Amino acid sequence: MDNENTDELPTLTLLLLDDEENILYSLKRLLRKDYNIVSFKEGHEAIAYLEENSVDLIMSDMRMPKMDGVEFLIKSRELQPNPIRLLLTGYSDIDSTIKAINDGAVYTYISKPWENEDLKLTLAKAAEHYLLRKERLQLHEQLTNTNQELAQLNQSLEQKVHQRTAALNSSNKKRQEALNVQKELLHDILDMMAATIEYRTGFSTGHINRIAVQSRAVAKQLGLDSIACRRVYLCALLHEIGTVGLTDEVLSSVKLGNEKLDETFSTHPLIGAEIIGKVKRFSSLTGNIKHQNENVDGTGLPDHLSGEHIPVGARIIRVVKDFDFLIAGKQNDKKMPIANAQAWIKDRIGTWYDRAIVNAFLEILAKRDDEDSEIEYSVGIETIKSGDIVLEDLILHNGNLMLKAGQEINTAMINKLKEYEENYNTKVTLFIA
Repeated sequence: MDNENTDELPTLTLLLLDDEENILYSLKRLLRKDYNIVSFKEGHEAIAYLEENSVDLIMSDMRMPKMDGVEFLIKSRELQPNPIRLLLTGYSDIDSTIKAINDGAVYTYISKPWENEDLKLTLAKAAEHYLLRKERLQLHEQLTNTNQELAQLNQSLEQKVHQRTAALNSSNKKRQEALNVQKELLHDILDMMAATIEYRTGFSTGHINRIAVQSRAVAKQLGLDSIACRRVYLCALLHEIGTVGLTDEVLSSVKLGNEKLDETFSTHPLIGAEIIGKVKRFSSLTGNIKHQNENVDGTGLPDHLSGEHIPVGARIIRVVKDFDFLIAGKQNDKKMPIANAQAWIKDRIGTWYDRAIVNAFLEILAKRDDEDSEIEYSVGIETIKSGDIVLEDLILHNGNLMLKAGQEINTAMINKLKEYEENYNTKVTLFIA
């Protein structure tokens, strides 16, 4: 083996194999300035070198005694597939040349005897081809590495996103749990306030809730959005909170329709608005509570507002609560049948009540929507049906309990109620779901 190197870097390493010393010498002399040359006379020596060292170009003679060029190039390809292989051959070796090209992946062959400039040009093209292929392989490797890095980065990002999503979900879950606790606490507070109002006024347990749910249904019927509907509901639920500031004497003197409404009693909406206004969360409810006794013609209290200057929630609550007082008011000793109460309300459209709100309210009472299970309807004997559930105790004028809350109406009960109305010349009002 003979090694010769040039001083120019980088240069490609060229392995030469030929069993004739003079040919190796000629080739080394011709090419030593352009390549790092390693040369061998025996095929097995060249193979041993390739097992330990890398080369860029391989040029082998075809006819050699122990290992011909085809065998060598095939074995060299198995060891190192990337180098460019060239074959030195005579014209008589055409069959072997074709086999070498096919099996040994030969780039090209050079005929003996060669022209020096042609051989150098052929090697130069082979070297250029090698460098281009090497660059392509390097780029491919870089691209593969980059893709692997990107894949790892994506996996890492996915893990981080998963972790972040899990953290956000956990945070949202905790926030939702906290919000649910707050909502439950708010509902408990509202229930407590409603119970306080009912205890103070002496109304039945379902009175406040009935007015609140019916008011919300009217708001929905009028096309108000969900936020406005909820606000109307809350205002109706708390519209009598100011009664806690009134005396028993004042509360017992309430008579709807009295043109000279007791001045002291008329202050309860103002008291209620002041109480609610102290709670920042409820501050938006004060207007509806304060103006619940205004008349649409401007004759109401406390500020003599008229028409649409009265908050819509206040106009809704006015209609619903007055109707409820007419048919079931605890202080009302002249309760009206439902039809009479409806007529009484209609007679005051344009003076006390808003026409659109009255129409919406009466439409809700008439259709008895089965889909809204929260609404409590007031009905007379003429519209009660077997299977209806009574939501409030029915107390007769003599104080006797005729029906208990939760009882299911049947035909026998309806007949008894009709008989009672005929005997005592009165009208019975029932509250059902």
